[in-house]
Amino acid sequence: MAIEGIYASASALRLNERRLGQGAHNLANLSTPGYQPRRVEQAELAGGGVQAVATSPLGGGPILASDRPLDLALDGGGFFVLGDGQGGQVYSRAGNFMLDAQGQMVDPLGRPVQPAITLPAQTAQVYITPEGQVQALAGDGTVLASGQLQTAIFGNSGGLTALGGNVYAATPASGPPVTAPPGTPGHGLVVAGASQASGTDIVDEMLNLTQTERELEANLRTLRAHDEMVGTILDVVA
Repeated sequence: MAIEGIYASASALRLNERRLGQGAHNLANLSTPGYQPRRVEQAELAGGGVQAVATSPLGGGPILASDRPLDLALDGGGFFVLGDGQGGQVYSRAGNFMLDAQGQMVDPLGRPVQPAITLPAQTAQVYITPEGQVQALAGDGTVLASGQLQTAIFGNSGGLTALGGNVYAATPASGPPVTAPPGTPGHGLVVAGASQASGTDIVDEMLNLTQTERELEANLRTLRAHDEMVGTILDVVA
């Protein structure tokens, strides 16, 4: 019984550690555009104890007006699709785009929008519809070039793995991406000239961290008590 108690308490401590790490990560992204905080989900183990099984994304932050036409927010589900520079794709809710030296739409780290969208040097104005149609206009309103944004959704977005730099990669747990133009069922609409703030709620995160720290301390006390019990039993047997 004491051994089982040690196992259960140790598993709870690992869960507490995972939740503390996730809470700290959420707080670290308090000012990250498009960041969706996550919550660690748990499941009971057959032999007793608990384990972290996944993280589930919480709601995004408010959409705020911007004076940059290439600042894009997604009102609804989905992720912007970006090239990873190695022939693959990564996914992000942050739409603070810009143009590189070749006129290609990229994120702040130079990852290009997929499929690629390039605006000519003569572009005087950029018009982006809620459905993700991009038009580069000359000063007289002539359409110089056009493109189509795609967004990706997943069967289980909580299964995406964070790569840093506000992007995620698909995993077997997330399922493959389903890409389509914004406005397709399940895919949010594009809000041009706007940016989505981080969804992290500092008050909720601080409360959750405080509760998790208390649970960790309680589990640690329980683990020590079971450890002392095992030591006492072994002394008696010896």
